[in-house]
Amino acid sequence: MNEQKEVEGELQRLCKIHKPGRWVPEDYIGAGNSKFIFLNLKVPHIRKRQKAGYTFTDNPIEEQWKIWTYIWKNSPYFEGALSATHFVNSRSIEELYKYRKNLFQWQKRVDNWALSDELSNCYSRLLEYDKAEVLPKYEVWNISKNPWERRQSMVGLLFYSRFRNNTLPCSKILSFVEPHLGDTHYYVQKAVGWTLRECWNVYPQETMKFLKRFAAQIPPGGWTAATEKLPNHIKTELKKIRQSSI
Repeated sequence: MNEQKEVEGELQRLCKIHKPGRWVPEDYIGAGNSKFIFLNLKVPHIRKRQKAGYTFTDNPIEEQWKIWTYIWKNSPYFEGALSATHFVNSRSIEELYKYRKNLFQWQKRVDNWALSDELSNCYSRLLEYDKAEVLPKYEVWNISKNPWERRQSMVGLLFYSRFRNNTLPCSKILSFVEPHLGDTHYYVQKAVGWTLRECWNVYPQETMKFLKRFAAQIPPGGWTAATEKLPNHIKTELKKIRQSSI
C-alpha cells in the first residue's frame, strides 16, 4: 500500500534528522521481546509529523480507517503502528464505537507495553461509553493465554482514572485483578499494580481492604505500582502486613 510506504518513509526520514539520545525506546520498551523494528524516534517528533498530515489525511474518514488499520496490521516498524494508535486516539468516541469490532482485532498484534497502553486509552473510552457491549470482550481477554490480552483486560478498565467520568463498580474491577495475583508474566504483574493504583483513586476504602487482604500475594512487578501513590503511613502498614504474611 502506497500510504504505508509514505508514512514509513517519513518516519525513516525523521530518524535521520533526529538522532537517538542516550535513552531510546528500544531499550525501555523491551524491544528484545518484540517483533517490531524500532526507529527510536521520540513520540513528540512522531506526533508533530502526524499533525502536519499525510497525502491521505483529507480522504473520507472511512478510507482513513482502512489505511491506518492496514498500517497497524502490516507495518514492521513500531513507530508505524504507534502512528496508527495516535490516529485512533484522536477520534471521537462515537467514531471509535462505530469501528469497535475492527479496533478489538488490533489487540492481537500487541507485543509491548507501549502499544498496549495506547490501545488501553482507546478501549477504556469504549468501555465507559457502552459497558454492556464492551465488557464481554474484556472477560475473554482476562482468561486468555496471551499475556498482552490479560494485561489489556486490567489496564483498559480505567487506563488513567482521572480520565473516567463513569467507572465500573469496585468489586467488578477487582474481580479482573484477583485471578492474576499469581501471574508470572512481568507485564501482567505490572498491570495488576497499575489497576490497583487507579482503582484506589476512585475507591480508596474498598481497594485498601483488597490490598490488606492480598498484600502477600500481589506480585513483585505490581507491588511498587500498586502502592506508589499511597500516603507513607499506609505504605508502612501494608509493608508490615506483606512481610508478616510471607
